[in-house]
Amino acid sequence: VAKGMLPALALAFFSKSSAATLPVTMRCAQQNLGEKPQVAQFVLPMCTTINMNGCAAFIFLTVVYLMQNAGIDIHPGVIVAWIFIATLAAIGNAGVPMGCFFLSASLLASMNVPILLMGVILPFYAVVDMIETSLNVWSDSSVSAMVDRDMKELDAVAESR
Repeated sequence: VAKGMLPALALAFFSKSSAATLPVTMRCAQQNLGEKPQVAQFVLPMCTTINMNGCAAFIFLTVVYLMQNAGIDIHPGVIVAWIFIATLAAIGNAGVPMGCFFLSASLLASMNVPILLMGVILPFYAVVDMIETSLNVWSDSSVSAMVDRDMKELDAVAESR
């Protein structure tokens, strides 16, 4: 799967935009991996919109980092709450460069978490954003490949009846 998705992963890495990478991702899934067009054209756009694993991880790790540096008490309940908040916030994130950084800053500011240390993260965020976007496109591709495999199995079972 990785070899077939390499053009999409490379574009995701350098463009830092899963939305801009979507046409290449769909082409790679269909031509290189042999996925059905119906599956790739349905699953990949949906995943690009809601499957933002890299952004959710960034939000969560940033929250923990900033809260620790601000001396805010972090207990298991806070961690569980922020896992849910980060996951839900990432679903609504735009698939554009730096989208998760600004989403994180606004989310943290609205929760009264001091965001001054976001300036420490900013110089490194370009690389983080590249990795996040590649992770998002990779996970989208994996979901699409699994759905395609399952659909092909269901078609084979239906044909054997």
